[in-house]
Amino acid sequence: MPPDEKSTKSSERCDLHPASLSVARCDSCGRPLCLACAVPVRGRVLGVECLEEALGPGVPTDVHPTTERWSLPWAVVGLAFAVACVATLLPWTRFGEGSHPFGAWGRTAQWSVLAAIAAALGLAAWLAMRGLRIRPHPPWAIVESVLGAAVTVGATLATLRPPPFTRPWLGPWIAIPSGALACAAALATMVRAREPQAPRG
Repeated sequence: MPPDEKSTKSSERCDLHPASLSVARCDSCGRPLCLACAVPVRGRVLGVECLEEALGPGVPTDVHPTTERWSLPWAVVGLAFAVACVATLLPWTRFGEGSHPFGAWGRTAQWSVLAAIAAALGLAAWLAMRGLRIRPHPPWAIVESVLGAAVTVGATLATLRPPPFTRPWLGPWIAIPSGALACAAALATMVRAREPQAPRG
């Protein structure tokens, strides 16, 4: 297919990110590009690999201009899950079951265990994506938002239904807002990653 053909089929996939649908073709080499790979330059759409050829040497090829739009909320996702994990290490009740360190992991405190597992999975997924340099495409952001919601729901139910003969304490009150923040930031990441970027130049 010639490079100047800009129309793409809805089922066409990005050349570098097969999990993402293409939104354009590189005007230089003709490769299909997803939203993260498409770089608008002076009325043209180029892939990162073709930027140096079009703009000259010295152009960074490892940074996508769309990255800045979701990097901050995605960092908030990781921070919120980290705080939620720390909350699971604190006492979750004033006395009795869950009043010791790692209080969320008590055997009879089922809702706190749900929150703890969701927080651990959310942080692990975020760290794995960061380590593998996987961009937070919508499916990943949805997974993280669901895990954040699970932290909030689990911690909220733990405060409403604590183990018998005790009352909720420090841990769930930290986990509830942390999970909600992780959920909201993940959804914000998904929305911002899908926003079309205005052409530059």
